[in-house]
Amino acid sequence: MNRRILLAAFVLLVLCSSLSAQELDFRGNFITQAGVGLPHTHHNSGDFLIGQTSFDSTFRVYTDETMLYVNTILLYDALAGQSSNGVSAFVSDNNDFSLQLKEAYFDWRGEKLALRVGRQISAWGKADEVQIVDILCPQDVSSTLVNDYQDNRLGIDAVRLSYITDSTQTDFYWIPFFTPSTLPLADGNPLHDMMFDDDNAPDSYNDFDRPDRDLSSSEYAARFSAYLPSFDFSLYGFYGWDDMPFVTEDMEGKYKRMTMVGADAAIPAGDFVFRLEAAFFPQRYIQAFEGGTKRRNQIMALGGVDWTPSGGWTITAQYVADIVTGSDSALDRHTYEHLATLSVEKPFLNETLTLSGSFAMDLRYFSTSTELSAEYKLTDSITLYLIGDFYFEGLDNKDGEFGGYKDLSSITLKAKYSF
Repeated sequence: MNRRILLAAFVLLVLCSSLSAQELDFRGNFITQAGVGLPHTHHNSGDFLIGQTSFDSTFRVYTDETMLYVNTILLYDALAGQSSNGVSAFVSDNNDFSLQLKEAYFDWRGEKLALRVGRQISAWGKADEVQIVDILCPQDVSSTLVNDYQDNRLGIDAVRLSYITDSTQTDFYWIPFFTPSTLPLADGNPLHDMMFDDDNAPDSYNDFDRPDRDLSSSEYAARFSAYLPSFDFSLYGFYGWDDMPFVTEDMEGKYKRMTMVGADAAIPAGDFVFRLEAAFFPQRYIQAFEGGTKRRNQIMALGGVDWTPSGGWTITAQYVADIVTGSDSALDRHTYEHLATLSVEKPFLNETLTLSGSFAMDLRYFSTSTELSAEYKLTDSITLYLIGDFYFEGLDNKDGEFGGYKDLSSITLKAKYSF
């Protein structure tokens, strides 16, 4: 009830602010989609794996040096698969409906300084659909079948102070309240059985040991970005909480502190853009067997290239390495894991039809993930999609990185109306 009152008060504040605004902008998307499991999925052949209708609205109010921005999503899930992380969404008791305040902040911009206060999303890094330094905002991992990587970011409640020059920007973040990732807790979510066993599946976020709501549990972050004539680069620092819980010996979920320093760079060269990104996590907690954790140094790095030849083609290739120090005998992972990704996109018919494909392979067992998509702009406002998601095991029937999702291979029909 208190949350509903606060939400109503915030909406009233937005409406009152608009009365004196110099400019008002309201936009939205209505999206409906349904996905069916493919025959080779065995367990889910012919079953609906996606059934959602959503309304995504964005509201902006501009004044001389300020902006008020609000982005909300109202979603109906026919599979009753909606989950809350206990912080950033309201979910109905039967898991059919969810209402999420994704972003709600105000901006002030001066000559050199800028301030942003409220729930906000910041995308870190140069990687394409891969998480290296992009750890500031948690992820909604309960909806990986539906949304793109960038759509899965959750807002954080933060204060961001920026110092801006012609070629640089320095951001400092204070995040007083921890926001965890959203997990597929609802039984109707197709990802639920992939992540949880029947014996240890939590019922809600009340089963997780979350950080205390006090000043000592705050998170802090900083980013420095430079935009030079020959290349761009950024430096990152983060001290906060891992947004995914670790399973303890008594089979409860617990969040752990973590530190990250990282960097990225983008170097254009004709039709190519070369991207580099790396992150170092000193003594990060790593999930171990039998419900324990071990502390290890972790290094993640990425090398990628974007190629935009003539004809409207866009081709992106990446190599990702993930290394932890020490022996892996007690860890629930290998000390060295790596994968490669490839994505291709091409518009046709005066850019009304876009065909795209993305491919990922883990380079230990060679399990694969493939998404093929056709996007057709019926009108300026209506877009239709046909999407195929395919997951395959690796050599010797090893699950690897993607084989465990093979029963989620599906074909999805999607329609979007934008205004």
